[in-house]
Amino acid sequence: MISSVLVKYVLTAAIRDKLLLSIVAVVVLGVSLSLFMASSAVIEQNQFSIVFTASSLRLLGLAGLVLFIVFFIRRSFDARDIEYLLSRPVSRSKLVLSNAVAFSTLALAAGAMLSMIVGGLAFSNGADLSGVMKWSLGVTAEYIIMANTALFFAMVLSSPVTAGMAVIGFYVLSRMMGELLGVVANPPFHFVGDTALAGIMKAISMLIPRLDLLTQTSWLLYGGGGFTDYVFIFMQAVVFTVLILVASLIDLVRSQF
Repeated sequence: MISSVLVKYVLTAAIRDKLLLSIVAVVVLGVSLSLFMASSAVIEQNQFSIVFTASSLRLLGLAGLVLFIVFFIRRSFDARDIEYLLSRPVSRSKLVLSNAVAFSTLALAAGAMLSMIVGGLAFSNGADLSGVMKWSLGVTAEYIIMANTALFFAMVLSSPVTAGMAVIGFYVLSRMMGELLGVVANPPFHFVGDTALAGIMKAISMLIPRLDLLTQTSWLLYGGGGFTDYVFIFMQAVVFTVLILVASLIDLVRSQF
């Protein structure tokens, strides 16, 4: 069901587009800026540098990964590479799964790189091992989820700009879902239709990954949780990745070339 040639093709395109080198450059810039900002803090400079570095590098690395995936997929459609591959003995399911494996591999590499840098900085400031491990697993799972989400939106939406904005909106909604559910549970004021709106938000929360629970910078400072937290992170990544890949496959099967 997976073509090693297609996986290698995508990874080669990432190397050709200097994706990993760009992420390295962003990491160096982010670390330098974080240390500079931390030096201006009056108290808890070490904690400030860890928090700022982890948050900024996570967002910058995610942006680079998503932009590459969106523009790669749309470029493949525009250049009719997808049509050419489907005219060969390559099924649509194999095409989607091969791209998903390649993009997940890139997400895994980006997460591992980020984990080593942030983990090294956290350990140098006396961070707990469990917190670093949990944060590393969470950010890697987040990257894998968002990489496959970018694959889905890039296939569904014909414009790379629109697809990129959709991925950003999805990510913001996923990160804010906890706050939105809190507001729904305890609204500051009542209005007509608030009960229906609360039901809609709860229904949406069942289909949106809880990225706010997946990666928390506080773990780097105060340590992580128990075994159930690791199971939650792993299961959420697996379940949502499967759902988004099924949606991508359904859309590609319904497309007419």
